[in-house]
Amino acid sequence: MNSSSAPIMTGDEIAFRAAINILRDNIESGRMPSGIPLPPDAANLHERAAKHLEGLLRHVRKEPQP
Repeated sequence: MNSSSAPIMTGDEIAFRAAINILRDNIESGRMPSGIPLPPDAANLHERAAKHLEGLLRHVRKEPQP
């Protein structure tokens, strides 16, 4: 039994959060994980992708869990 008050995340939630965090980190640093600079067009795509994944995450949370 989970003794903390935090809800248990599903595998989907963990995957969405990890992807969103990587995208946000890239945007904030202006660099890819490899260190290559992130061009403005790519930063825009990262932002759009992060927003889209956040929407999907909200949808996943609303679905009943087995």
